[in-house]
Amino acid sequence: MKPLLLLLALYSGLSCGHDLWIERNGSQHSLAYGHEKSSHAGAQRLEYKPENVQQALCFNDSAQAQRVAPSSHYPATLQGDCAVSWFLLSSGYWSKTPYGLKNRPKNEVDAVIDSWLSLEAIKRLDRWSKALVRPVTQELELVPLDNPMTLKNGDKMRLRVWFQGKPAANVTVAYFGKPRGVTGEDGMLNIRLNQAGYQHIEASMELPLADGKADKTIRTSSLQFEIQ
Repeated sequence: MKPLLLLLALYSGLSCGHDLWIERNGSQHSLAYGHEKSSHAGAQRLEYKPENVQQALCFNDSAQAQRVAPSSHYPATLQGDCAVSWFLLSSGYWSKTPYGLKNRPKNEVDAVIDSWLSLEAIKRLDRWSKALVRPVTQELELVPLDNPMTLKNGDKMRLRVWFQGKPAANVTVAYFGKPRGVTGEDGMLNIRLNQAGYQHIEASMELPLADGKADKTIRTSSLQFEIQ
């Protein structure tokens, strides 16, 4: 399936339109999940299991990880002076059947049509430095090439998508849930920002999985920041 069609399929069928975002209150950064930041119908805020949070990281202006202990309860929080905050969440294995969607691996479900392991990441930018033109993780990650917080409504933003420390080609990128293009061989893409304030850009990719529990891994990674 072509990358652009793939992301349309993910949004319409697999992701159910849920968003991750990070709320900041002083030095506290909290992970939220639901529809509050999107136009999709449904509960504005959904509770997730704290144990589903696989990573909760805080980075300074030099892109160095800070020693901060994430909370072990809902909502997942970080306490620190973070230029970048990052969370990685997995809701586990999913199996699509003629009888509905099951949050279980395919080897535990009958009549499986499709199956996947879900991994969702969110990265929030609160400050910028030249060190942040590189990824801060080995996960799927969106990285601006310039300070995005100096942009205004109508400006174009240059970004690169990374995965496992390398530029990722043929990855579809969406702006507030609407696909805007596919990355080139250098992992780069331009996105025009068409609203002020809160910004939400998302990349999505799928990779084959041979663990006997699912056919593939579906990874999504979002970038969050604000402009004038």
